[in-house]
Amino acid sequence: MCKKFKNPIHILGYKKVKKLKKIILIIISLSLIYSCSNETNIDLLKIELAGDLAERKIEASGLTWYKDNLIILPQFPHKWDEQFDGAIYFIPKEKIVNYINGESKTPLSGEKIYFSAEGLDEIGKRKGSGYEAIVLVKDTVYVCIESLNGDESASYVVKGMLDFEQKQIILDAKSKFEINSQSNIHNMGEETILEFQNNIYAIHEANGININKSPFATKLNSASSKIEKISMPNLDFRITDATCVDSTGKFFAINYFYPGEFEKLKPNINEEDKNKAVEQILEFQILGGKIAKTDRKPIKLLNEASEKGHNWEGIVKLNDGFLVITDMFPETILSYYK
Repeated sequence: MCKKFKNPIHILGYKKVKKLKKIILIIISLSLIYSCSNETNIDLLKIELAGDLAERKIEASGLTWYKDNLIILPQFPHKWDEQFDGAIYFIPKEKIVNYINGESKTPLSGEKIYFSAEGLDEIGKRKGSGYEAIVLVKDTVYVCIESLNGDESASYVVKGMLDFEQKQIILDAKSKFEINSQSNIHNMGEETILEFQNNIYAIHEANGININKSPFATKLNSASSKIEKISMPNLDFRITDATCVDSTGKFFAINYFYPGEFEKLKPNINEEDKNKAVEQILEFQILGGKIAKTDRKPIKLLNEASEKGHNWEGIVKLNDGFLVITDMFPETILSYYK
């Protein structure tokens, strides 16, 4: 025979039970608010920078790893040193990890890697042109240069070699491969390059269905002259940089919308959202001869609605999180997200 329990109201009293119910409701409400806010409001750990990297005009445009060093690509390397054709920068990973872990709060400065780009002045230093992406495969470096010629935009993938001991990159102008803008939008080119299974992939930044109905990535075989067009999904907003690709073909990319580009990009968003910036990280996979977006939910980088946002131009994986960097809007910001 089951034992009959007394009504808790009789034990605690009606007023105490009513008060307890209120407390439980408050706890539930707070937990719901907290969990919902965590889905859209992300706190990034800002890493203070020093020296050239702290300058707004550095205009960081890409990140990648070389062994245990973070490589930071300025959009205009020739502006940052008079030797050769300028410089890019690196920060040892150990210094970044120590900063993130709180072992050091000394602002991080970058060391220079000198840059030789003989024969590339016409495309690399032309007004409105600049270096937009970088990836390293051992000591071989690939950069993507976006170049403007009047109203026409084109991008160039160029191969080079890194001598890390001498702190110098030498680009080979003869290796340049031209990619015309597939969206035909002024100042919109290939802003991301990847390496996967001995192939280089260049990804266009504007892939929305209203401006680029059949987007593709350009696949360059690094061991031959074979060129392919690889299907890309239609995506609103810009793709500005991507992480390295893992062994399964997966990688992450920054997806950014600046409201000032609403008329240019024509995204499929509600009228009330056209003045709100979008800053997010999306996951993709190279599989079956195409690049597809995975089912993973977007990782939001905005703390609150913004009319301008942060123009995140570089991203790399770091342990279980990401390092991201802006260009000059609103300033140079290096942050860690986990």
